[in-house]
Amino acid sequence: MKVDYNILAQDYDLTRTANINAINLFAAIMPLDDKTILDFGCGTGNFSYAMKKLTTADIYGLEPSDGMREKALAKGLDARKGDHTDVPFGDSFFDFIYMTDVIHHVPDIKMMFSEFYRVLKPEGLVCILTESHQQLETRYWVKYFQTIVTVEKKRYPDIPNIITAAISAGLDEHKIVTTDAERAIFDL
Repeated sequence: MKVDYNILAQDYDLTRTANINAINLFAAIMPLDDKTILDFGCGTGNFSYAMKKLTTADIYGLEPSDGMREKALAKGLDARKGDHTDVPFGDSFFDFIYMTDVIHHVPDIKMMFSEFYRVLKPEGLVCILTESHQQLETRYWVKYFQTIVTVEKKRYPDIPNIITAAISAGLDEHKIVTTDAERAIFDL
């Protein structure tokens, strides 16, 4: 069953907010002030909006769902239509690209990283917030619904596969940070 994010956009902000701890980790990886930043898969713009309030960065969002993007635009954000096949910005445009809980929606991460490589400045960074396969296996509800792990592992690319795809597109691995049993953040 395909999820219609245009419909989900109507109530998305009722249950999804920006995680200030993630933003602080992003800022620890790269000082964000006066940078040009892309929120890839920005949804309704919760992270972009928080970063806009907390930094002097130029924040851009990229979102394929019209409904989600409309919500981001209503917050006064620069949210553009695009996806992993088309990041509608010029070469070497961004200092920092991040995504939060998005990579499992991307059908071709190699193509995505090729686009990131194109639009990222030479000293720029990509930071991804996602769950590893090990983290999926340790979710609290696994003891009740063991078969869901297999389903989730098919949806979420594992960290080594993400890194391999990024490196094959020309990015270099810098570090991986496991923040808790739920999430891993790494920058490339």
